[in-house]
Amino acid sequence: MTFIHPITQKNIPDSIVGIIAPMFTPVDSEKRIDHQKLRAYTKWLVNDPNITSLFWRSGVGRMFTFSVQEVKDGLDVILEAADGKKPVFCGTAGEFNGDFSTKADPQCYLDQSIELSLYAQKSGAEGSVLVMPAALPVKPGSSAEETSFEYFKSVHDKTDGPILIYNPQNMADDFHATPSLISKVSALPRIIGMKLSTTDMYLMSNLVDAAGQNDFAMIAGSECTYYQALATGAAGIVGQGCSIYPNILRHILDSFVSGDWASAFQAQLDVNRALDGFQGLAADTSGFAYLKKAGMDASPYCRDGSAPLSQDTVDQIYNAIKPYCDKY
Repeated sequence: MTFIHPITQKNIPDSIVGIIAPMFTPVDSEKRIDHQKLRAYTKWLVNDPNITSLFWRSGVGRMFTFSVQEVKDGLDVILEAADGKKPVFCGTAGEFNGDFSTKADPQCYLDQSIELSLYAQKSGAEGSVLVMPAALPVKPGSSAEETSFEYFKSVHDKTDGPILIYNPQNMADDFHATPSLISKVSALPRIIGMKLSTTDMYLMSNLVDAAGQNDFAMIAGSECTYYQALATGAAGIVGQGCSIYPNILRHILDSFVSGDWASAFQAQLDVNRALDGFQGLAADTSGFAYLKKAGMDASPYCRDGSAPLSQDTVDQIYNAIKPYCDKY
């Protein structure tokens, strides 16, 4: 099925409309991925009717810390636990530590991206997610934009499944998506959209315009402007709150589509107020702290090895956010 966007009139696959939950990564005290808690977390998300899809190896899940094998093993757990009840997208870029002052081996990075995209496709994932390839060196005489397009096209041409591209907010400046890049990438038939992490609606509108009538959907990557992004042509939302208060975010979409813009805007304000409850805290540790207090079997540990949050901090987070969740 597809969703007809009320602004752009584009037909958008249902799997990228609404709340796409970027999964935090549960780990044990040794920073190893905890598959038992990952299974419980997956089932928690799958059982929430407000959530459209799941996104494994996300930015809030510390995507730059993953090995190829960890991506595969975690995806296997998630797909088994989801049991076909919700679409699952998987981050399939090659291994890279996220330090943009360094570069990955370009052939190895491309080969790993193709390997993981093929694995996701064969395993039953809905699609692959490729981050803007700031890990790659730019060849003499070329540009970051040309490097990005060659990378996306190479993965596209050597795989068969749907692909989303992902432009994080914290990205090497020359590797941010441009209208000219989106004009070319959106013409590739299986690249179906992108997550753009920005509050800059001028930029988003330019990228939406650059895609023209191609079957290419924009996904908001900043939940504090989901309402504004919908009005700019976005359909989905990927943000840390998708695991915590998907009901509020879903209310924004449903109200916007029905024409009740006042209610959609009020829900957006409540999202912003709820988001303030996480202010200054890591998305994964604070998110899991909230979910654990809400009844989920959640991990208190973080991939960077930082100490679990104190009970006082957990209570403070929960008490700050829960009233907004309860309104919807």
